[in-house]
Amino acid sequence: MKNKFYITTPIYYVNASPHIGHAYTTLASDILSRAHKSWGEEVFFLTGTDEHGSKIFRTAIQNSKFKIQNDNSKFKIIQEYTDKISKEFKDAWKLLNINYDYFVRTTDKNHEEFVQEFLTKLYNRGDIYQGIYEGLYCVGCEEYKKAEDLENGRCPIHKTKVENLKESVYFFKLSRYQNKII
Repeated sequence: MKNKFYITTPIYYVNASPHIGHAYTTLASDILSRAHKSWGEEVFFLTGTDEHGSKIFRTAIQNSKFKIQNDNSKFKIIQEYTDKISKEFKDAWKLLNINYDYFVRTTDKNHEEFVQEFLTKLYNRGDIYQGIYEGLYCVGCEEYKKAEDLENGRCPIHKTKVENLKESVYFFKLSRYQNKII
């Protein structure tokens, strides 16, 4: 029986074109993937793009040459932008001779269906529940910040003001698995 080896790069945000940091991580993953294949192992190498988030939404709208007329045109602008940048990633990996097995896009129909099915199972088992989360949010980091970590109300990384967000979210009941984790 062959050993199995699975490797993935980060699923890159499409708020900007690929750069040397993306290439470095992907080349390192490709080298590791090829090494394991040369040792006779069964390898699966995944890479792709994350096409959701406030930063991507705002970047797509800012870079659009078109005026938003309604929600449908807004979504079309965002999809065109994410299609363009995702293609840039694929083209860069082709140019660098990256030999991945699967390129995932978080807007792919099959990805969305899988995630919905998976989250529904978790919900039905009682592992996730809906609640409200409120906090100081940095769009650049795509994360909530603690007030004590800010510098004059600004993100210490991006030097931008954080936003106070309050949103309905789903939480995972990690406490249910605390003993197993410990």
